[in-house]
Amino acid sequence: MDKRQPPAIGKNIANYRKQKGMSMDELAKKSGVSKSMLSQIEQEKTNPTVVTLWKIANALNIPVEYLLKTQSVSQIEVLRRDDAPIFYSEDRSCLIRVNSPVHMIDNLELYDMTFKPRGKLHSKPHFPNAEEFLTVITGKFKVTAGESSVILNEGDTGRYKADREHIIENLTDQDAKAYLVVWFPQ
Repeated sequence: MDKRQPPAIGKNIANYRKQKGMSMDELAKKSGVSKSMLSQIEQEKTNPTVVTLWKIANALNIPVEYLLKTQSVSQIEVLRRDDAPIFYSEDRSCLIRVNSPVHMIDNLELYDMTFKPRGKLHSKPHFPNAEEFLTVITGKFKVTAGESSVILNEGDTGRYKADREHIIENLTDQDAKAYLVVWFPQ
């Protein structure tokens, strides 16, 4: 799809309406937008005003921006390896590749991490109730969260509270890899 094309608002409305199991009549009653206007919007024959869009989004119980999203040709979002942002721990003993899409950063963060021999990553507390899931790809790690510690071997996954100071440490004399998921429950 050409990036200059406007979003398919009508298709988005129809998709959300169907996902919610609503008929056009039900959406018309709940939103205060006439059925004929909804039909024209869903068929992309007319564009809704901002107020009309707001009424429809409220009736569907979704944010307005959901109706403005442009659907890509592929329903699979891809972040290519060379496009992923990279940063390092303070002491540069851990390379961290960010794999999470920017639009998800409030809920979920994904990291591919490579630790130098005996490398450590010290983290300050995240938001309340945040959790991390660390999966060891290669090597052996010690994870400390608050007063608790555990050793994780290749293939192991550890889940721990990340709303306290925590440390991930490579216990080997070789480079080691891990995959980290940070989850921020709502």
